Formats: sequence, C-alpha cells, structure tokens
Amino acid sequence: MLCPAHLQADWLSATILGLDGGLALSTVARAATATIHPHVVLSVLTETVSVRCGLGEPVLLDCRFWADPSSPLSAGGFAVEWRYQFRGQGRLVLAYDGKTDRLAPGPLEGAALDFAGLHAAGNASLVLQEAEARHSGTYICAVHLPHLLAQVTVELEVVEPPSLSISPSPLPLAAPGQVLSVRCEASGFTPLPLELSWEFLGADGAPAALGEASLSGHREAWDGTYSQSSLLQLDTSALGRGGGLVCVARHRGGTRRSKVALEVIGFSAPSIQDSMAMVGMALLLYGIITLAFRNITGSDGARPKEKDQ
Repeated sequence: MLCPAHLQADWLSATILGLDGGLALSTVARAATATIHPHVVLSVLTETVSVRCGLGEPVLLDCRFWADPSSPLSAGGFAVEWRYQFRGQGRLVLAYDGKTDRLAPGPLEGAALDFAGLHAAGNASLVLQEAEARHSGTYICAVHLPHLLAQVTVELEVVEPPSLSISPSPLPLAAPGQVLSVRCEASGFTPLPLELSWEFLGADGAPAALGEASLSGHREAWDGTYSQSSLLQLDTSALGRGGGLVCVARHRGGTRRSKVALEVIGFSAPSIQDSMAMVGMALLLYGIITLAFRNITGSDGARPKEKDQ
C-alpha cells in the first residue's frame, strides 16, 4: 500500500489537560521533514471533562473539532464516533460519516447529535435526552480524518439521593419499656454507597442515644438504581414521654431525613408543663391556707377584748 505524498512528514500528537480539570484538548500536527515548525491539522476539544447530573435530566457532553481546510486530508471528509466504557465493558454509542451523511446508531436510546452544528461549526457534542443510572461511565469522542485520529474523554456521573419511607407510619402508641420494630427504606439512589442511621429527639428537643440498627444489603432495581433498608429495635424505656424518630440517609447526592412521631403513654415522670402546673397549684393552695389562717387568728384575738369590757 502506497502512502499519500502529504503524509511524508513528521507527525506529532499531543493531549493537553486544563489545570482545573475543566478542559481537554487533543491535537495532531504535521511538520515537514527536517523542520521544527509543526502545523496543526486536526484538533478535538471538550470543556466538560467531568459531568454530573441527576436522574431524568438532559445531558450535554461537549465535543468540538477543527480540521485544517487547506490540508488534502480534509477533502476526504470526516467521521465522528462516540463510544462508552464502564467497568471494563465498552460499546458504540453512535457513529456518523460526514462524507456520506450516514449515521450508525448504537444500542443507547435517546443519544443524538446536532448535525447542522456538526457540519457548520464542528460541534460533535453528544446529547442524552434523559439521564439514567446506567449512563454513568467514560465517554470517548473520536474524530477521524483519512489516516488521522484525535479523541477526548468525558466522565459522566449520574447522582440521585434516596427517597426515604419509615414503617410503620404513624408509629403506634407505646408503653414504657415496650420494644418497637421500625424499618427505614431508602430507594431510588445511585451510585453506591449509602449511610443509614437513626436519631431521636425528645419532647424537649434534646437528642437521645439509640441502639444499633441492622442494615440490609444493597438491592439493584431494573433501572439501575439501588435500595437498602435499616431495621431498628426501639426500646422505649429511656425515651421519656416520646418525641421524634428520624431516619437519616447520607449520600453523594445529599443528606435526606424522614421523621415520625413517637408517643409513650403511662409515663410516670411529670413533664415540664405538668411540673409548672403543680407549682402554680401549690402556690394557690398556700395562699388560700394563709388567708384562712389569718382570718381565724383575727377572730380569736377579738373575743378577749369584749370580755374585758
């Protein structure tokens, strides 16, 4: 196979990453033999090296390219290919031949290119209509000219915090010393891991210590999201008159809380309101007794004076 005359040169390839991780550039340059002045023939750029989004959100993976129109290689047309890699597995997202205007779609539904922008401005950005958990991974944007290739990579992370539910809800009335089984279910989150814990706030707002809860394993749903549950054996003997029971989920997508009220009936110790009422009643009784005593004392002191007269 004969090599085209234009390829008889020194070829240089370079990849440049921005200091803040927000830009990546890949270039292919040609330098005439025995010269030190390379000339860029093809360059590919992205300003979204790392993208983070939530479930169901539209996603734009930026990729733009420039090809030297004066190069004979540009006359042969260009091709764009997006590929996806995750956990060692790779697959084609889509491929487009700009010379024949043919698109080869991959198995990833909802992936598209802006073909008008692709030909007019070299905009090869990939658009995902709705982000799913399975879309997280590494995306490779590769641009081909005849005999040349330049590519950049984009990391996409789909992050969704969990939805929480506590059962039973509402909690039943409890007696002092009774043990309640309470479950907190976290669902619809991605990625792993997740931290589940319990908090208890007394009637006065003070936190109280709780025993250890048992944690289930992760379960993966059909859409690639995960669920996990925590089971708490709640001993009410040290919880006073009750308060609020809170399930706390800490995740990369944020912290979520779900709260239910707990009421302990038949608790012997008086509340603050009860104590204040008892003090008020005692003062009232003291005042009545004091007034009655003074009246009695005054009546007894007046009788001897009448006898003396």
